[in-house]
Amino acid sequence: MTGRDYLRIWYRVQIGTTLLVLAMMMVRNFEMGRQRVASGLFLLVIILLIGLLVELIPQLPAVVQRGNAWLQGVLQPFILVIAWDVITREIITLLRLPSRGVVSLMIIYYLLMFAPFASVIGGQLKLSIERFVFALLTFQVVLIPLIALPTDLINNHFLLQTLSTGAVGAGAYFILIMTAMRAWHLSWPSLKPHWSGDFNWWLFLGLVVLDLFITMVNAGGMPSLRRLNWSVLLMAFRAAVAEETLFRFAILGILFYAWRHYQHRLPLALATSSVLFGLAHLANVAEQAWSVTVFQVVAAGGLGLFFAVVYVYTGQLWLTMVMHGLFDLLSFMATGTTTMKGSQVTLADWSFVAGELVIFILVTALMMFGQRRRVMERHVARLTGDKQRFGFQIRY
Repeated sequence: MTGRDYLRIWYRVQIGTTLLVLAMMMVRNFEMGRQRVASGLFLLVIILLIGLLVELIPQLPAVVQRGNAWLQGVLQPFILVIAWDVITREIITLLRLPSRGVVSLMIIYYLLMFAPFASVIGGQLKLSIERFVFALLTFQVVLIPLIALPTDLINNHFLLQTLSTGAVGAGAYFILIMTAMRAWHLSWPSLKPHWSGDFNWWLFLGLVVLDLFITMVNAGGMPSLRRLNWSVLLMAFRAAVAEETLFRFAILGILFYAWRHYQHRLPLALATSSVLFGLAHLANVAEQAWSVTVFQVVAAGGLGLFFAVVYVYTGQLWLTMVMHGLFDLLSFMATGTTTMKGSQVTLADWSFVAGELVIFILVTALMMFGQRRRVMERHVARLTGDKQRFGFQIRY
């Protein structure tokens, strides 16, 4: 049996158990007169029941399987989180077990919970556009771990922060996407260096020095150790792991594979991923001025281009996670906030960002020629599954 076979067994057991738990909660809420809650749970039960039946009944029409894949792909992560919250809450309140121990164990399961879903449901998505949408939709697991779990039940401040900041969700999303990428025969996240003789260490050092310089000048002031706390660290961790997993690991890998027959897929994918990374920061408009948000979109787009170049040249996702995490951490420590301060952007600010953008574009252009390009193309081939082993089997 392969690893995916075991994940399929896990998937069936997990949605069957989740179905049972939600059905029991539905009946309980109905008996207590909570009709709206019971109706919502009934809908979730029906969706999971459809998923389980499609999984267990062989040789169903392809259109039914594809329709179920999208139904589960859109809604099952949300349903799993609801069930996780409900089970955690009931264990603490009904069994009266210590909150710290229960939440700690449940966090470990949250990290792993979406792997079978990613293998079975994500693995059915064959088109690159489907995989792209799947990667975007499943990002919700970063944001919603506390959607149905009262925070006053978590009496440990650190555990509460790991959940509320999205740090736990970021780890879960990384495992989800890693599992999906393997199911698509694309890439491991490359946490172990595989640098060959044509890798230029001086160029690598130059990229690191440039990153440190950009990080310091963009901090927005002098970082203060007085502002360093668990919340700041966990927010920086969330941003680094979740965003690098989505925009560098998942989106770049999907784009490289989608455009595998295009001669210029490398610069095209780098540019596209950086634009998407910048546009993602439009979500911050809810917490800051529109002009500041547009400024942040442009700045983030340039930084995303630089991170993409570093990732593809080195082939190391952990490196861009460290760079991204340090960039955000020093900014949080300098400004005391996770959003951009102020309500106006000056001409000097735009001039500074324009200068940065020119530097990032020039660095990218430099990497498109000679030995540097050959190193990047070799890493692109590996990131799209070339010379990698899939379908590992466990023999008894």
